[in-house]
Amino acid sequence: MKQWIRFLFTKLFLKTVLFGGLFVIIVGGSVLFWMNRTTQHGKTVQVPDVRLMALDEAAQIIDSFGLTFEVIDSTHYVPGVAEGAVVELFPEAFALVKLGRKLMLSTNPSKLPKYPLPNYKDQLVGYVTAKFKQKGMIVDSLVLVPDLSHDLVLKVIDAMGRIAEEQALYPTGSHFTLYISGGQGNAEMYLPDLMGLRLDQAKQALMTYSLNLGALTYTDEVQDSAEVFVNRQYPVFEADMMVPAGSSVDLWLTSEAPAPVQETSDITNL
Repeated sequence: MKQWIRFLFTKLFLKTVLFGGLFVIIVGGSVLFWMNRTTQHGKTVQVPDVRLMALDEAAQIIDSFGLTFEVIDSTHYVPGVAEGAVVELFPEAFALVKLGRKLMLSTNPSKLPKYPLPNYKDQLVGYVTAKFKQKGMIVDSLVLVPDLSHDLVLKVIDAMGRIAEEQALYPTGSHFTLYISGGQGNAEMYLPDLMGLRLDQAKQALMTYSLNLGALTYTDEVQDSAEVFVNRQYPVFEADMMVPAGSSVDLWLTSEAPAPVQETSDITNL
């Protein structure tokens, strides 16, 4: 036991401990330095908003931010956006990411895919418009036709004025007019409250109620036409208000999202 204690104070043992400690410090420091360089620890940037930009322009901006990208999806067509332009990115714009992070981009296809037109005959207008939307088809307006039934699609006319047959191939983004049954006499529909809805939501609501989109007025400068909200409508919404089926509803739009509605709490006695 005494020999072991004496050995702890020998030069050989002290040199071994010293060199061992230096080895651990050097290796540990090298590993930390490598991790800092490779993971860009503590170095973050905001994801640039390259939506609606051409891919070449977006690539230059992404590279200037020290980021990389990969196009992962080019099949979903967005109407009104140039072919090949960026429509979505992940992580989202303005998110904080590490330098060197790879962004996933989705671009508007340069060649529009074609889809068979969904079956529509004698189907409810709300169901048909939802199916058309899934295929990227655009319903421009509804035409009310006197008929024994109500709210059923009787025929569909394409942008060339031809009857669009079920299962016929059309490029995504094609425009159509739906002819729907309006019953006998002057059918009336409830007027929906569109205040605060996004434009696409308001369009869908009008279709569901067999109404048409009227004039659009923008109340401020709009950067993204897909992100606008209704802040006024005409006719003005009133509870249980009825309007003729097929009527048009004019909308005033703003780029500012509506403030969330706060639920009122019960008033307690002070």
